[in-house]
Amino acid sequence: MGLPFDYAARNLARRRLRTVLTGASTALVAALFVAVAAFVRGLEATFSGAAREDTALLLSSAAERDVVRSTVDPGLAQFVTADVPGVLAASSEIHMGTTVRLADGQEGPGFVRGVTTDAYAVHDALTVTEGRLPGVGEVLVGRLVARQLGVDEAALAVGSTVHIEGATFTVAGRFVAPGTTLEAEIWTPLEPLRGLTQRDDSSVVFVRVEDPRVLPRLELFTKRRLDLELAMIPSAEYYRELADYFRPIQGLALGLAVLVGLAGLFGGANTMAATVADRVRELAALRAVGFTAGALSWSIALESLLLCAGGGVLGLAVARLALAGGAVRLAMSAFELRIDAFAVLVGFGGALALGVAGALPAAWRVLRLPIAAALKED
Repeated sequence: MGLPFDYAARNLARRRLRTVLTGASTALVAALFVAVAAFVRGLEATFSGAAREDTALLLSSAAERDVVRSTVDPGLAQFVTADVPGVLAASSEIHMGTTVRLADGQEGPGFVRGVTTDAYAVHDALTVTEGRLPGVGEVLVGRLVARQLGVDEAALAVGSTVHIEGATFTVAGRFVAPGTTLEAEIWTPLEPLRGLTQRDDSSVVFVRVEDPRVLPRLELFTKRRLDLELAMIPSAEYYRELADYFRPIQGLALGLAVLVGLAGLFGGANTMAATVADRVRELAALRAVGFTAGALSWSIALESLLLCAGGGVLGLAVARLALAGGAVRLAMSAFELRIDAFAVLVGFGGALALGVAGALPAAWRVLRLPIAAALKED
């Protein structure tokens, strides 16, 4: 014979302060689980979305795959287009990290990319949402630049000004590029930026081909042109290596979630143990009138599950309010936290798992409850 469902629900209201505190701690744990899952998923999606099978990077062989440190011939894009069959577009670009200062005096580290019109054919994930493409003395601002700089979105509205390398630029437009690293960048025409920085080279050439099978021809080109000192890296390989570079950060986030989860587990176990200790005579009386130890254990577990489920729902709501649309700054870049079905499942599933695991010690005590001795307890 089993106990009714409302018996477990009513017991939660018998000691309201304990119930509220335990539910709040479970909510915090669930919210942290969601935050960690959103962080990991956002970071993975950013690099996986940027990787393309039909795109490769041409860098200086001495740069050790560092785009910012790389220098290549300014005419390399034209050489590749002329010499390699199957190339759809080649984008010569300057990549640089610099200080970006706004009109109100706020400043921060930013990532600036000098591009030609070919860049929009290679990076076709980019979509201009406001304004237009930049001309001389103008910039195109990614959706996450304001968050990366830690300023209000209005500070980078179309028509506002920014100061880069001592020059003043007008924001001509804003863009999105979902699932890529581009959204935390500022784009401006290549040649004016080259003059401003007094460079006679480019950083990298992004090459888009009509079929991935063309990439070996591109690699052959780099080996044949020894005078250019080039290294060819497929886009998928480059961004996979970037993702691997940030893997330890993901590990630290997961480790933090495990530690907080263990703290929540011990807290829940202590709460349920105290619940059983306070109701020893009541539970013994229920055993005496015919309820089995298994039925009582299930009722205790159901009580814990109800408490943690409520805390989990609250935690999901807190995570949604606190993290929705949020972004994480990472060096000179940023990526958006991704609260998807997986993150919700991790948060709520983690809360339920805490409920089950926390109830086990209490349920075990109920199973071993000596009826006669328990009825004599004060």
